[in-house]
Amino acid sequence: MKSKYAIAWLLSYISVASVSSAIITPALPRIQTQFSLSLGAVEWMVSAFLIGYVVGQLLYGPLANAYGRLKALRLGLSLNLFGLSICLITAFYGNYPLLVLGRLITGLGAASGLTCTFMLINEWLPEEQRKTAMAYAILSFALGLGFSVMMGAIITAYWQWEGCFVFLMGQGLLMLWGLRVFDETLHQPKPIKFKILFYDYINALSSLKLVVFSMFVGTCSAIGYCFSAAGPQIAHGYLHISVTDYGYWNGLNIIGMLAGGLSARELLQYLSIPKLLSLGFLGCSAGILSLLWLWQTENHSAIWFFITTASLYIFASYFFAAGSYIASNALEDKATASSMMNFINMGFATLCVIAMGYLSQNPLIAFILILSLVLFLMLGLVRLVARR
Repeated sequence: MKSKYAIAWLLSYISVASVSSAIITPALPRIQTQFSLSLGAVEWMVSAFLIGYVVGQLLYGPLANAYGRLKALRLGLSLNLFGLSICLITAFYGNYPLLVLGRLITGLGAASGLTCTFMLINEWLPEEQRKTAMAYAILSFALGLGFSVMMGAIITAYWQWEGCFVFLMGQGLLMLWGLRVFDETLHQPKPIKFKILFYDYINALSSLKLVVFSMFVGTCSAIGYCFSAAGPQIAHGYLHISVTDYGYWNGLNIIGMLAGGLSARELLQYLSIPKLLSLGFLGCSAGILSLLWLWQTENHSAIWFFITTASLYIFASYFFAAGSYIASNALEDKATASSMMNFINMGFATLCVIAMGYLSQNPLIAFILILSLVLFLMLGLVRLVARR
């Protein structure tokens, strides 16, 4: 049995990417003004990171099978630091295209955290601790998003937004140093052969269970990342609150993330997967209706908005807990299952963030529309699985 501290440290690697993606979001209105960008253009600060993050999901599975879980994770964390160095340099020189490139490279490196962590959960932890770790994984992901937004708001308000990259450099170095806690779990290396690799991924995509439940994980990620991209714009243009107030109000989302992660762990023990997903659907639907009412009545209440988004995080946690548990165990090859699950998960979230930026120039309407489309899609997939 592993200690609670070891499990907590392992799960912290899931948050490497969520922290890196979200910490810059409170500064998006300032970046938009500084570089004279449109809403869709400035959201490439998030989208570029997510694209690198998606591509990385397919790389670290084969690398982990060939060279070991820890070596793959170490390579990714080093690449993450390299990308952050580019961001830090180009941010001060005011070169937006290179800044976006740095974000892309950072995302490519940070992808190792999510993929390799799920491998280690399934291989390094005893079987009786895996289900608990899967349920708590949402806490690492969601709390990483929540606390990074608060930290990004404070840095942006009292220093300069470029300081966010200094903070991320410190986090990256700490994560790299902390790998000494874990033991390597790969015992039979699997050389990288592209033909076999292609076959493995095709085989993974042929698993309806893996694909559908990975998209449920992606629904949770889409809600989190779409809010990270749209939230600062809604706060600035609709709620008329400052950057620091946005960071503090985001504390309600952190409470929602905690409540969602903790309740998901308990509910996963007592409810069937379909019932847990149904609960997630009902709660997220109510959240969307609440946002729609806020817009229709032209209500600019910050407390109503953030209580609603906190509830979205609570119920989206049920998608993450149920989806990740089923999808990551859908194949005997845990590395391939983990890589493909996270590829679908983050690919879906990335498409949602990109699409949201062009659905409407009103960020609140765009946020409502993308969430509605996502839930309708997932409802259709549930019916498809039920017919099978």
